[in-house]
Amino acid sequence: MTAALPNPIELAMPAGDAEALTDVARAAARAARCLTDVDDRLIGAAVAAPGWLGDDAAAAAAQVGAVVDLVRAAAGTVLPAAGRLSRHAERVLECRRQVEALRAEQREQFREAHARWAQVENLPMQLMNDGPGVRAIVDDVEAGEASRRRRHTALLEELEDDAAATARVLADSCAVVGGRGASGDASRVIAYLAAQLPGWGELELARRGRALAERLIGQATGEERVQDAADATPFADQTVFANALLAGLGPEGVIYLLTFLGNNEFGVDSSVARLLAAALGAAVPSGGSQDLVGDVLRAEYVQADDRYGNSDTIANGLAMVLVASRSMPSGGLQTSTLAEWSRQLLLREHEQRAPAGRGSVEGAPEVSVPTELAVSILADRADPDVSAALLTDPRIWEALLQRFWGDDGVALGEVVLAAGRATGEAGAVAVRAGLQLVGADLVPGDPSDRTVSRATVDAVSPALARAAAGQVQVVVDSLSVGVDGRLGDREDVLRGLGYVTLDPTAAAAVDRAVDDWSRVQPTALDGTGPLRPLPAVAVPAAFIGVREYGQRLAYALDGFEAQHDAENAESGWNCTVGLPAAIAGASRSPWGTVIGLAEGYGKIIFGADGTWENGVDGGMRFSGDDAAAGALAALAPQDAAAAEALTRQARAAYERTMTALGTPRPPTSPESDLLAPLVDAAVGKMAGQARDRAEARIRELVRAGS
Repeated sequence: MTAALPNPIELAMPAGDAEALTDVARAAARAARCLTDVDDRLIGAAVAAPGWLGDDAAAAAAQVGAVVDLVRAAAGTVLPAAGRLSRHAERVLECRRQVEALRAEQREQFREAHARWAQVENLPMQLMNDGPGVRAIVDDVEAGEASRRRRHTALLEELEDDAAATARVLADSCAVVGGRGASGDASRVIAYLAAQLPGWGELELARRGRALAERLIGQATGEERVQDAADATPFADQTVFANALLAGLGPEGVIYLLTFLGNNEFGVDSSVARLLAAALGAAVPSGGSQDLVGDVLRAEYVQADDRYGNSDTIANGLAMVLVASRSMPSGGLQTSTLAEWSRQLLLREHEQRAPAGRGSVEGAPEVSVPTELAVSILADRADPDVSAALLTDPRIWEALLQRFWGDDGVALGEVVLAAGRATGEAGAVAVRAGLQLVGADLVPGDPSDRTVSRATVDAVSPALARAAAGQVQVVVDSLSVGVDGRLGDREDVLRGLGYVTLDPTAAAAVDRAVDDWSRVQPTALDGTGPLRPLPAVAVPAAFIGVREYGQRLAYALDGFEAQHDAENAESGWNCTVGLPAAIAGASRSPWGTVIGLAEGYGKIIFGADGTWENGVDGGMRFSGDDAAAGALAALAPQDAAAAEALTRQARAAYERTMTALGTPRPPTSPESDLLAPLVDAAVGKMAGQARDRAEARIRELVRAGS
């Protein structure tokens, strides 16, 4: 074992610049003195505003009083903060002096150790054997270093504790002007002061809004735009700032930023998206002829007929803003703006027959489907009037019902339910438009001719039926067919009503609404009869007929879908298995005949011969008896004659409705022909033999002529 002196330990100087801290403390002290001077000058000014009268004088006095309170509060915190900074600067200087003393002590001990080292007798042997002479020197140095390490650590820890205490004092002092003692405090303080001093704050916020708009659409880099937007976050939801920002941007500037967002150039969690969401939510249009803010809120950002342009990218940009809006405590976007964006996205999907947006956005699945996101947020808002206004357009209904929904139509159902609760005319128009589209599109026939998805209609039907119950007059107007037997423009509504009430719970809701309506209608039987029934009888009876129609319609639609699938299966078979078999059969060889037989029977066995099974109609059945029973239960006739009259009227209304609507029926499948493959093989063989004989005769004639 050999002995050696240890290397000196590092005695680092503490972090912090004492001179800079001292300068800050002096500046804070000067600020405190200025605040005190201002306070002295304002004494008495808060009581009255000379030369001002009435409300103006009161407002001016209130503002001066607010300034006085703010100045006094600030002065009361700045001076203690300055003192705390000054004391911490002194602690930093003292800590540095003590560390320097430790370093000097270390240098002196190592100098003495080296001198003693040189005086050790027989040093090589002592070093080899760890002799007592060198061991004593090493032990002394190690003990000194251990002591210095402890004292150095204690000095730094004490200084860190003092720094933390100073930081707490400074953070607390920031609270008086809305700060938190953290990054971004400058913007938070501006927002706080703007609220406390609106006479100054509104002008300042407007100036900042205009300046930010210029920077965002100027020559700044993406990182600079993100930082500028983040700095403005504390006052982005202030109306004055939001109005100035949006007016400065204009629709073109918003499109410019939405394009960046849609290309994901600012990142998924973008301060630019949050800025736009907050500003669009806080902005208030003037309603005047030169309404720059209103122009931004009402602008068409996603164009329906823009096939090769920028609209899909902008759609993803809107989705970025929607995601940011959803996360905001304030709610972000106004519901009217949200509905307008939803309308634009849906009209684009209606025109292009494809989902709006550019598709998948990495790290943001919600952003990849802008329309679903917009509708889901609209569902969360549950605003009846806004939802109803959106759904008054038949094109919107078609776009909604033709697409696939990742949530199986749950959010769409909520929007439809909200529309059904609207009290104005828009609610009735929206429900009628939905029923008309369902009734006009889901009719017996080729499923490929439909403009809506039956699966989506099935998902939203219960909600649409309950919405119809909320707009019972729409239902009653269409069910008046039971009174006069005329369909007219009621036809599609009635057919749609029949389909959406396939769900028993939804049907019960409509039934209750119709019953409630009928209870307040006249019930006197004088002058009524099967040809002139009471509306209170005919309308509920017509609803029984509509439900019967809906049950049979569902069965008929199933049949046409089975036919469509069978025809597709047959076409697929003919293009794959059938084609090689036909080629083999044309060879007129025995193997060709065998292959033809196998193909023909295989087609039957594997269900590709164009036949199908309609199955059993398991739907509910509603008859005139049900209509009569309902009338008796609802109106409770007092005698047998009245009961007979009600029964006849209900049955007549039911039959009148069924006659007008008709009974949907599925297509009839052709029967599987088990003899067809044999016949085809025999005919093919005979045709081949006839062809051979004809060819031989032609050759004989040619030879005879030559």
